[in-house]
Amino acid sequence: MKVVWTEQATRGWREVANYIVREFGQRGLEQFQLRTIECEDAIAQFPNSGSIEWDDSGETATYRSCIVHRRSKMLYFVKDQTVYIADFWDVRANH
Repeated sequence: MKVVWTEQATRGWREVANYIVREFGQRGLEQFQLRTIECEDAIAQFPNSGSIEWDDSGETATYRSCIVHRRSKMLYFVKDQTVYIADFWDVRANH
């Protein structure tokens, strides 16, 4: 399945990446990049495998997620045989 990143997802990814490089250095960023690619590949093959985060199917779509880093997750939805990566969420309890 085709994967498309929204502008919000790109901005969100950069924010998380900047945080990771500040807190964990270049190696942490490399791991985050690798895990992002792994999540993208997994949802392209199995788009319904992610945990449901928000179901607005009556209006738009069912949003699912893939854990990218222990502090962030990739939010996505499927429409017309395309996976749209919608955003990256910070999942830290206190931030």
